[in-house]
Amino acid sequence: MLTLFGISLAVLVYIFIGYPVVLALLSVLFAKTVRREEITPDVSLIISAYNEQDVIREKLENTLALDYPKEKLEVIVASEAADGTNDIVRQYADRGVVLHAYENREGKSATLWRTVPLARGGILVFSDANAMYHRDAIRKLVRNFADPRVGCVSGRLTYVNPGDSAIGQGETAYWEFEFLLKALLSRIMKLSGGVNGSIFAIRKSLYRPVDKTRGDDFELSNRIQIAGHGVILEPEALSFEEASTTPRQEFRRKVRLATWNLQSTLILMREAVSQGQFLTAFILFSHRFLRYTTPLWLLAIFVSNLFLLEGALAWVFLLQCLFYLMATAGYVLEKRKRPVKTLFLIPFYFCMVNGAALLALAKNLARRTDVLWEKAR
Repeated sequence: MLTLFGISLAVLVYIFIGYPVVLALLSVLFAKTVRREEITPDVSLIISAYNEQDVIREKLENTLALDYPKEKLEVIVASEAADGTNDIVRQYADRGVVLHAYENREGKSATLWRTVPLARGGILVFSDANAMYHRDAIRKLVRNFADPRVGCVSGRLTYVNPGDSAIGQGETAYWEFEFLLKALLSRIMKLSGGVNGSIFAIRKSLYRPVDKTRGDDFELSNRIQIAGHGVILEPEALSFEEASTTPRQEFRRKVRLATWNLQSTLILMREAVSQGQFLTAFILFSHRFLRYTTPLWLLAIFVSNLFLLEGALAWVFLLQCLFYLMATAGYVLEKRKRPVKTLFLIPFYFCMVNGAALLALAKNLARRTDVLWEKAR
């Protein structure tokens, strides 16, 4: 049991401390400078939509107000909607908005697979219907393509939490941690941790999904990187979304993303190794695979600690119990719509995320996965 405890502890320390330290060292040793210039290539902004009638009008108004030459920006809505989304989009036809509507529901990746060949821009920007852009977001993204080494650029997602929900606060804190890691990865042009699906751009010539059902932001950006092109973060290209308002909503979203990304990580790691991209494989293993196995290591360290209740290890077990009690208190406070202080918020959100990862692992082992999209919020 002591061996299991030691291994589990070592892995957890590596995931949350060791790996960021390794990234910091890599970002110093292998830092690359991206050449940025104010350029205005032809851009196709593709908005993925599934039953988005509540937000699509706001999204289109936001898009049409972007500071980018109108003649250089093609706005496309790729839709599998069954509600009033398409009718609203058609009202913008005279303002240049193009609708590609599909009746059979095959999922977001398949919808993009059918739509990308119809886009005329040399640069493709992918967006979600509920993501609102800062006015200069497109300009900030495309200036990085002045560097021929760059194949993909991710913007920065900022969450808006108007209801000041605890789950929204936790989500914001999580993304701040992710942003720090991605900033380090960007310095070596290897954003293997994943671009942000609400705002990222690629060269159209590099669009190569695994197949029509597997071509989300995570896989597209990593396959571009595996092919030898740089993938970076543009922190000044801002996208805004409302954070989840309830734990249930966020939990379901995390399960869906973890289920899909766990499969993707294994596929991409295999591709990276076969192409000799060992650093990319290492980042995928550390940033994604190990992160999704965190609940297994947490269970292992808790169970093994039950048999090791002597000396300092007894205090370790008590600290674990206290942590999970704080998480439970945070959950109860959130359910009762009471303010959740940071002391309870961090354990609560941490346990929620890892509970979602555990369910995603179980779904993958049981092969109960789904390529169809659901509304994020």
